[in-house]
Amino acid sequence: MTNPSETSNKSRFTAETTMLEALTADPSLGMVLMRDFHLGGCSHCGFNPHDTIETVASMNGVPTARLLAALNREA
Repeated sequence: MTNPSETSNKSRFTAETTMLEALTADPSLGMVLMRDFHLGGCSHCGFNPHDTIETVASMNGVPTARLLAALNREA
């Protein structure tokens, strides 16, 4: 039997999740990053795919909790 909390979210990312792991798990997150945070589209706002979500948030002045909420598609 599947746990309902596991099915309610497509993916569960943490501050330690790498950007590569997040984007591999859900490729549509690239649009969320660009649309909501202007991250990943050019050399100025790009990131290393092996950086953690926390690192990318910190380097770009975005609260980690806000970025995690967007990536986890929380309200």
